[in-house]
Amino acid sequence: MNKLTVRGVDGSHRDYGLAAGSIVIGRDPNSDIHLKDPQVSWKHAVLVNDASGCIVEDLGSSNGTFVGNSRIQRHLVHPGERIKIGPYELIVQAVQVPSPNSASERTLFAAADHYVQHHQQERGASVQSAVSRAGVAVKEATQVRDWRALWKRLLPIFNASELYGTIEWRTELMAGLTVAALLVPQGIAYALLAGLPPVMGLYASILPMIVYALTGSCRHASVGPVTVDSLMLVLGLSTMAIAGTAAYIALATLLTMVIGVTQLAMGALRLGFLVNFLSYPVLAGFTSAIAVITALGQLHHFLGVPQQQFPYLYEAMLDVMSRAGEANVATLAIGISCILLLLGFSKLSPKAPGPLAMVAVCTALSFLFGLERHGVDVLGEVPRGLPQLSAPDLNWSQIEQLLPVALTMALVGFAQTVSVGKSLGNKHGYDIDANRELTALGLANVSSSVSQGYAVSGSLGRSALNASAGAKTPIAAIVTALCILLTLLFLAPVFRYLPDVTLAAILVVSSLRLIDTREIRYLFNVKITEGLLLVFTFLATLIFGVMTGLFMGVVASILLFITLNTRPYTAILGRLPNTNIFRNVEHFPEGETMPGLVILRIDASLYFANVVFLKERIHEVCRTYPGELKALILDASAVNDLDSSADTALHQLSDEFKKKGITFYIAGVKAPVRRVMQRSGLYTALGGDHFFFTIDAAVRRFQEKTGGLARQRQSS
Repeated sequence: MNKLTVRGVDGSHRDYGLAAGSIVIGRDPNSDIHLKDPQVSWKHAVLVNDASGCIVEDLGSSNGTFVGNSRIQRHLVHPGERIKIGPYELIVQAVQVPSPNSASERTLFAAADHYVQHHQQERGASVQSAVSRAGVAVKEATQVRDWRALWKRLLPIFNASELYGTIEWRTELMAGLTVAALLVPQGIAYALLAGLPPVMGLYASILPMIVYALTGSCRHASVGPVTVDSLMLVLGLSTMAIAGTAAYIALATLLTMVIGVTQLAMGALRLGFLVNFLSYPVLAGFTSAIAVITALGQLHHFLGVPQQQFPYLYEAMLDVMSRAGEANVATLAIGISCILLLLGFSKLSPKAPGPLAMVAVCTALSFLFGLERHGVDVLGEVPRGLPQLSAPDLNWSQIEQLLPVALTMALVGFAQTVSVGKSLGNKHGYDIDANRELTALGLANVSSSVSQGYAVSGSLGRSALNASAGAKTPIAAIVTALCILLTLLFLAPVFRYLPDVTLAAILVVSSLRLIDTREIRYLFNVKITEGLLLVFTFLATLIFGVMTGLFMGVVASILLFITLNTRPYTAILGRLPNTNIFRNVEHFPEGETMPGLVILRIDASLYFANVVFLKERIHEVCRTYPGELKALILDASAVNDLDSSADTALHQLSDEFKKKGITFYIAGVKAPVRRVMQRSGLYTALGGDHFFFTIDAAVRRFQEKTGGLARQRQSS
């Protein structure tokens, strides 16, 4: 095989491999070899490389093509000859490539070492020049930076024209109004679910949403109160204070502050990867369980009976059923009607503000017919005006009690927000930054705490509505926040007559939408173990409670991962007919195996946890092989890491094979794994000629040593 070296007047050079075919040289940027100089024509020359040799042909250039001192039209180039095109010099050189029959790593590395030594000086000069140029470029770039660039990086929305292009203000305004129509009743309902005054749900929808819009990386995210946070908050605080009391409200704002500070610290430490410990099946099972718990938790509102706090769901259900005879018929009728109408709204017109319309109608009917006098519970006074900005009292003993709940909510809220961002980002063609999301969400929670709100995170339902309404920038979220602000200033007294059961119906419908049956079926179809993990987390959360269920799901996920990695998938490989492709013979029965040879692939990194399985599997293969086993090829292409325990096991296997007269080859070893083998002495003990870049090369070596290749050639 030949290679072409192109030298510039500045001493720089570039190398190109000359495969069979033609290579166009010219000033055209689309040329195979682009030479940027006025002396070079747009299409200057072409190199044709085939079995007969390498031919250079001038394409009618203005300044000509030269070999030595002679201008040529067409010339057969010999290795070492120099072609002159403008100020550039092109040199064709022959590179010796070992035969694939003996392409062990030792042979290939020897050829590479010779090549490196031959060009070390030139490459060193080129690298030095590149480093020098890079240093100058970095210095110039640093000088260009100023406070405005830093401001835009910290607050992406101020770089809106570059990030989002032309902003369609009317579309952003309509999207913001659409989400606000959903968020007003949801915010009130979620606050009641959390055991807090309804106005706190609206407070949590203003400043936190604006802060996230200014700092977050998801363009469509609607950050505010959500079902999961609300339920986790009430369950986490119910053992410390009575819901609705001043002490409970103070704990809720303090908890929100701790959540925010935790997320800020995680963002500063760049711990965004921690979300990976909440695998999708665990998160989906946990969210589905939260939806069921929330929906069943509204039964007392539908019956119109007082709510009692119980640590377990089944106790709450038994209590509600025991008091079913006390149900208020008017309340039950309103609740069922609201659910049916909300479901009808979502089917007939998904973008219509069904919950807001329902709130307006039910409030009007409650006022006109005096439903409160008929035993229907109503919301009561909602304070008018904006919240007072004040930090919660920092009680360190309370913070210690809240810390486990805060850490769990910080991670779950972050995971939920990131999943929303990834889902919408993939759909609309942009990426999100997990660490930026942590910081933005932390700032949002801190701002919620100081503005008398409670814990917030990204809502998938509202965010999807925001995107479908045409929003392309976070400006729509700011519009939503301003609409909530105006509602607090002018419309808060209207909610005085709103029946509680209407909000309960909104919670039931929005919660049940969190159960994505299509995703559940998908998990079972794709990988049944992940489907079972989802079901386990779902049942654990229902039976043992929110915090315990989530913890059990995470532990089960880690144990499943460890179990799968301690018994990795292995396969016996065979060659597909008339190819050099090797596949699992169980899945490809036509794969050809060779007498006396086994090719075994291990699909996992090798470390202490699976080293016993590795040895047992190889011993089993050797023991059950029909006939005399002469060689074993270990396909290590899927091995990304090797620890000392696994390396020791490979040493032991190598020694065993030597005693039994079995040749041990290893193919497809990646550089990090090879370095471990070299440092441990395995590479030297086994021999560099027993390591191959491809399975095909290892098989050919086996055939060469056993005479199989010669017989194969004779038969052909």
